[in-house]
Amino acid sequence: MAAIIDYLSFSWTPEELSQIFDLAKMGASIKAIRGFEFNEYGDRVTRDALDTAAIDYKAAIRAKLRDTDFAIGADSRKFHEIKRDMLDHFGLNTLDCLCRGEVDRFINRLNHGLGLFGNDWSFSLRSGGFSGYSHSANILVNGQQAGLCAWGAKNHGCYVSFSGTGTAVLDLNAIHQALHELPGAKITRVDIAFDSLDGKYNIQTARKMAEHGQFVTRGRPASYCYIESGHMSQLCSYQKTSGKEETIKKRFGFVADKGKSFYVGTRDAGKLLRVYEKGKQLKSEHQNWVRWELELRAKDRVLPFDVLLQPDKYLAGAYPALGFVSKEEQCSIATHKRKWFTSVDNAVRNGATQCGKLVNFMRQCLDMDDSQIVRLLTNHLETHEIPDRLNQPVYQDSAQSKDIRLRCMKFIEPDSHDIYSLA
Repeated sequence: MAAIIDYLSFSWTPEELSQIFDLAKMGASIKAIRGFEFNEYGDRVTRDALDTAAIDYKAAIRAKLRDTDFAIGADSRKFHEIKRDMLDHFGLNTLDCLCRGEVDRFINRLNHGLGLFGNDWSFSLRSGGFSGYSHSANILVNGQQAGLCAWGAKNHGCYVSFSGTGTAVLDLNAIHQALHELPGAKITRVDIAFDSLDGKYNIQTARKMAEHGQFVTRGRPASYCYIESGHMSQLCSYQKTSGKEETIKKRFGFVADKGKSFYVGTRDAGKLLRVYEKGKQLKSEHQNWVRWELELRAKDRVLPFDVLLQPDKYLAGAYPALGFVSKEEQCSIATHKRKWFTSVDNAVRNGATQCGKLVNFMRQCLDMDDSQIVRLLTNHLETHEIPDRLNQPVYQDSAQSKDIRLRCMKFIEPDSHDIYSLA
């Protein structure tokens, strides 16, 4: 049986909101607003407030972007401070409505190609937000809970997730295409499941694989957890007291009739494998049914869209033990350790503190250009000479990940000190 997608979540940022954040990263400040007439603006707001459905938020924000003059690089404040002012300028509620419209359109697309034909998709608003997003709603398919959606400009846009009920009735090929069309789309979590209905690959198989080191990646053993649940069954035994007299001694035994579970990895690391007896969990007629389920999160890794089309090879490539899922082709996902970015950030900060004034003196007083300054300060160094704390390897899950190099990363504006957004 082929592997299936049992959970999916992703996020994206509307183009207009992305432009606003790009301006904030570049240290933009508002220089002037062209064609601003208070009375005319106030009349328009009053008129639109009578019929909120008449407001085209995308057009309104684009018009405001077009009518505002920005001074790039003029603001030396931190990114989050400039971002807050930008959100206030464009109107946080307006930007939230922009994100809400994006979610509305996506849910509507589920009824026109993204979902399998014959199902009715809708959503119902929730009272609060979700995971940092200001607003949220439940996604329903034929009236049943199938996922969740959330939106909010402060958290950079829109979020959608589908449970197993939802993914079962999605057209994953169409979702794959839609992700390429959504601006800034990013898969945040995906669960890939393989079902062994006959119990050939069971809990005992997983434990033996662990004992033989088949869950070891990068030479380091993974953490594990083993759980079994069931009932305590009363047993009776006879115990002689004196002569031929016997008394009944009660004791209890453990019967794991609710199933066993074996976990490898942790959620904190972004990769967790669950092996559990799903047949017993669901009280199914397939009592030997065992599910192998891999949970991948976008933590120190980028989850490729192709995982939706070929889940088998990504499940098989997660651990050597999972090679039985797909023996023809396997693919693992590279990890980028945040420790590397933290070290770089600290090195840049320390370098700016120690040498910033000297570089500024060379530029302002000695009238040297940037290339002359760099050449003068680095002429005595060989190309391989870098700080020891930055001379770290790129941690990878397997040899298939060797093509990913951290040197392709680029810094954004140094004023923001936000290099982690590149991870």
